[in-house]
Amino acid sequence: MASEGLARQNLVIGISTALTAVSVIIVCLRTYTRAIILHNAGNDDYAMIAALACTISYLTTLYVLRDNNMGFRGREASFLQATMSLKIAYAIEIIYYLCVNIIKVSIVLFYLRFAVKKPFERLCKGTIYLLLTFCLVCIIVILVQCRPLYKAWDLTGMVPGTCINTTIFIYTTSALNIVLDVWILILPLKVLLSIQRPGREKSALLAIFALGGFSCIASIARIYSVRIFTASTDPFYDAVPINVWSMVEINVGIWCASIPALKALFSKSQRTRSQNTLTHGYQYHGSERSGTKKSMGTIIRNEEFTLEEIASREGSSERIVRHTGPRGV
Repeated sequence: MASEGLARQNLVIGISTALTAVSVIIVCLRTYTRAIILHNAGNDDYAMIAALACTISYLTTLYVLRDNNMGFRGREASFLQATMSLKIAYAIEIIYYLCVNIIKVSIVLFYLRFAVKKPFERLCKGTIYLLLTFCLVCIIVILVQCRPLYKAWDLTGMVPGTCINTTIFIYTTSALNIVLDVWILILPLKVLLSIQRPGREKSALLAIFALGGFSCIASIARIYSVRIFTASTDPFYDAVPINVWSMVEINVGIWCASIPALKALFSKSQRTRSQNTLTHGYQYHGSERSGTKKSMGTIIRNEEFTLEEIASREGSSERIVRHTGPRGV
């Protein structure tokens, strides 16, 4: 029995550590590419760094849970270990919602970089406000799920008070997470499909954004682990699947959101481009000065084509989109 519990501990710790290590590498490469190579770090990059910090915090709590017999049968844990596990699980709930929503915010902040039309820009900003509100509501519900708060980790049943039905809350938020994943995935499709380029080039650009589909799949897979956990008579033992799939969902989201930004790291032509046309993965910003007039541009590159967005003047809401032909294969 002890060997089974140890194996389950090793499973969740091993998978979570490996996934987080890859995320650290990818986010570090992303930050290096944007800040050092392209000199073009933005709010989406800062949000992703925050998401990585939350992910590392999640991993740290899993190590604490391991030391308190996570994965073992509840009867094998001491009273103090069981109480500590419930407290840590409480913190994990908050960390999880912070992670998934900050990742989504980072993706939508990236969309704002090529928001050439006001309606799309408003949709993106509205989505960010929705994500922040959703995250805040989730955290508030977690904090008030039991009154008083410490009843959430009361194993004696002696603490007077009430707790909400957390099963409904977990299922509802999991479903809403999937809906938001799908919405963020389809949000830029109209803009991307409007690009007048040959089918092969357009397909390549769409494929980059389709990476987000893997995050949706991970979110859906997590629903099954939610069912196991909420129906369990031994949550200490069955905490393993939901934590594994939560870490998969979070880290896959980080990868899918960050990998497209690494193109410049492996593209010699983009690395050597002048600072007046600073690259940003397959998207980059540049500025030109003519007398006292300043214009800011955004260029989205994908293999063989460039999409340039040029503002008519600094602070202007008017934008002119200019499509240019292939530039060097």
